[in-house]
Amino acid sequence: MATEKRARKKQHRDEVLAMREAEMRRRRWARLGAVGLVIMLIVGLAIFSGDEEGGGDNEPATSATEPEESAPPEPGAVACGAEAPEPADPKQYDSPPPLELEEGVDYGAVISTSCGDIEMDLLEDKAPQTVANFVFLSEEGYYDGLIWHRVEADAVIQTGDPDGVNGQEPDGPGYTIPDEFPAKANEYVYGVVGLANAGPGTGGSQVFIVVHDPEGGEPAGYQPLYSIFGEVSEGSYPALEEISRVQTYGQNDPAQATVPIETIYINSIEITRT
Repeated sequence: MATEKRARKKQHRDEVLAMREAEMRRRRWARLGAVGLVIMLIVGLAIFSGDEEGGGDNEPATSATEPEESAPPEPGAVACGAEAPEPADPKQYDSPPPLELEEGVDYGAVISTSCGDIEMDLLEDKAPQTVANFVFLSEEGYYDGLIWHRVEADAVIQTGDPDGVNGQEPDGPGYTIPDEFPAKANEYVYGVVGLANAGPGTGGSQVFIVVHDPEGGEPAGYQPLYSIFGEVSEGSYPALEEISRVQTYGQNDPAQATVPIETIYINSIEITRT
């Protein structure tokens, strides 16, 4: 009898435990169902809220439209939507020209480029031989059709290399001229026109224009090792900005880092005398 009684008690206990376990499972599922319902309500409210903001019928909310990327520049295309001029034919000279100017004449120049005209005052009182050299080459048509082979944003733009490849001969007109250095480094400010060189006494035809800090006029920080022979007029600053913003190949190829992807030409140079 005792054994049967113990057996009945054990059976009853197991049944109670089973009932309790079933009840606990039911409660767990109920809690999970409640949580799921809350999540569904939140999601539904979010979608409804998105519909309200978007103003559409059952349309999901969308993020702000990102600006479309502009097409990359096409290598060799002419910058600023211009057309290429007649091919360049820069002459090589055996010796420099007479580096003399007419007395009492104020010299200027207008460089027609793919990105606009650059008008400048030539500083015959400051660098007479450099000005005379530039006047000679310009009136010979030396620069016509040459490219701006170096564009360095917030630094300089440079032209005057016969084949457009700096460091590959010829890099000049076949001769060099004496230096006419400024007294101080702080003279290399925005719009200043200088004669590039590869060291003392090596200037020839390569010309650069400083495009550093157009607003503040802070000097570019170059040492006084380059002849300064011109100043660009303020009315031509937009053309300088256009050229200085032309995209280059960048730092992925150090040899071409400052080479424009699209070509910027010199169409012609007009020398003025007043």
